[in-house]
Amino acid sequence: MVSRRIAAIRFFRPIGALFFLFLCTSGCGFGGGQMLYALGFGRTQKVKAEIKLTENPILILVDDDNDRVHWPPAKRYLADEVAQELLRHKAAKQIIPQETIEALRQAHPDFDKRGCREVGEMAGAEQVVWIQIQDFFAEEDFLDATEAAFVQATVKVINVLEKEQRMHVRIWPTGSSGSAVTASLTGAHVVQLKKKDAICEELTRELAEKIAKFFYDHRLGDFEKPPGG
Repeated sequence: MVSRRIAAIRFFRPIGALFFLFLCTSGCGFGGGQMLYALGFGRTQKVKAEIKLTENPILILVDDDNDRVHWPPAKRYLADEVAQELLRHKAAKQIIPQETIEALRQAHPDFDKRGCREVGEMAGAEQVVWIQIQDFFAEEDFLDATEAAFVQATVKVINVLEKEQRMHVRIWPTGSSGSAVTASLTGAHVVQLKKKDAICEELTRELAEKIAKFFYDHRLGDFEKPPGG
């Protein structure tokens, strides 16, 4: 019993000292925010871009080959959001509008059978940011309060100008599969959003922010994971 009591004292003593320090410093011109900074919060890790995109035209192509997405506007919305994020952070200068893809799809009956590089060439792009949806769930009713809604995708960058050697078509990443990225919403967030459309929209917006961060230097938030996390 005595040993347990000693262990408890040793455990709570640092916490008590930290709380006491907080009270003292808060009243001596050293605010709570400053204290958190002194403890390491706010001095976050700087993350380098995984790859710098070309300054020439880029096409953002979103595919859902396994029909995971049950919200019709999702692909168009995700592509537009990624484009806006890239432009906002100066990670791209020229992005081909999604209307170009729609026009090509209507003009070519076999459009969906064409490869990613060929689609990029038809659209006049130099590179394609190719996003492939792997999994998607966004409903008003959910079972997991931690990940009530989620989306998983892989991202690749394709060199449209390379026609001869297939090994040089992929610019990034170097592995056989794309770079994985996920986004999720908690049950509380889903309940707050209420409607399915709002849930899907918020989920794809968060995914778009993470995808764009592959392509520009940035600092992580205090509790933020790297883009692929």
